[in-house]
Amino acid sequence: MVSLEPRESKEKQGNKKSTKLQTVIIPEELVEQFQKAETKVNQHFATMEWDPTNGRILIGGERYVFIRASSLRIGFPQAIASLLELDGGINNPLIVKLLYEIAKSLGKADAKKFHLSMGLDDPIEKLSTGPIHFAFTGWAKVDIMPESHPTPDEDYYLLYTHPQSFEADSFILSKGETSVTPICVMNAGYSAGWCSESFSLDLDAQEIACRAKGDKECLFIMAPKDKLEQKVVEYLDAKKKE
Repeated sequence: MVSLEPRESKEKQGNKKSTKLQTVIIPEELVEQFQKAETKVNQHFATMEWDPTNGRILIGGERYVFIRASSLRIGFPQAIASLLELDGGINNPLIVKLLYEIAKSLGKADAKKFHLSMGLDDPIEKLSTGPIHFAFTGWAKVDIMPESHPTPDEDYYLLYTHPQSFEADSFILSKGETSVTPICVMNAGYSAGWCSESFSLDLDAQEIACRAKGDKECLFIMAPKDKLEQKVVEYLDAKKKE
């Protein structure tokens, strides 16, 4: 299995540190909220009822379905591109936009239902369940960088990686080649949807580095929709000066 070695459990970045929990790596100041979230999400998934006799999987009383990762990320968009006779296949801009928006709507819907069932009101509590839910459902592990400041306002900023992204793994294992563009658009969309619902903000995310195109990690920036492009440019400019 293609994978990315996780960072050290406590890594200094300036005067800030990251802490590794069971399912996430997060800024040290968020440890308490995420530890509570891990307990809640773990208890939720511990209720899973696997009932193949009746063709059902239930978690917390909700119906779930398993889909092979490559079918979702490679086969599904290829079929749409072929049906619409679009050039570029899964890299066609229309397909990329469609996958992003579908995933964002899924993230919003899952977050809304999960927050309600868990009785969560605080934005950080709502956010903290997202990366853990993400890990339990097999999308990816999440590593939130210390530079992040997820605040419920226009200054919201999240810098994060998705080690073992299902999209990057699916592309690498299925294609056996390097992508010309970042391909983890569903990871970006779902996380943006979950955080948008958590903070009652219109947030978007963009992948700026991807293992599928030969980078060492799948790196994302999330910010308010009208500030995302600026944040990406600022980050890339800062990296060039290092």
